[in-house]
Amino acid sequence: MRRSLAHTAIMSGYIPDYGVDGQEDSEKNPRANSRGARGTRVARAALRTARLRGTLGGGVAAALWGLILVPLLAGCSGDLGERLQSGQVLAWHGLQGRWVGSVVPVDPACGSTTEGLMSIGEKGFGFDPFQSTTVIQGTVSSDGHLSGKLARQGAEHQNLSIGFEATATGSDAIDGTLQSGRCHWTVTLHRG
Repeated sequence: MRRSLAHTAIMSGYIPDYGVDGQEDSEKNPRANSRGARGTRVARAALRTARLRGTLGGGVAAALWGLILVPLLAGCSGDLGERLQSGQVLAWHGLQGRWVGSVVPVDPACGSTTEGLMSIGEKGFGFDPFQSTTVIQGTVSSDGHLSGKLARQGAEHQNLSIGFEATATGSDAIDGTLQSGRCHWTVTLHRG
């Protein structure tokens, strides 16, 4: 394997040490007198070349990084960390993500207003409208329509069902209705 002259000079321990008069100082480097004049010239040239390569290589790399990073950083308006660390859920992939909002009964006899929580994934959604064990699972169509239903037996073995129909209005709101028997609720969800 071929090595550069600088590498050979450094690894062999021969690094010329010059005194005030420009001559090699044999007291500091006892091997200085054992090398010929030609070896000294070769070592000096090798070290100059290595220093020059290091200077140019570092400068070019720094200039390229500067040309890339400065426009990127200058083009960003505001503090990026503020949005990314705010706790706000950002719309990275369509409707997927966490949604939260009000579930308001149309008739006061159907209960009080609650906070619903929905999680939309790649293949469907899960919606908890009453902060309870009632979780409606459903599907999301490509046009933003959500449809789901939960059917189970009640405490007295009666069949209970609750259905949910909604539409995404833009990328940050879902509006829909929830129905179970005679009760209806309006649902408004936002990214949360």
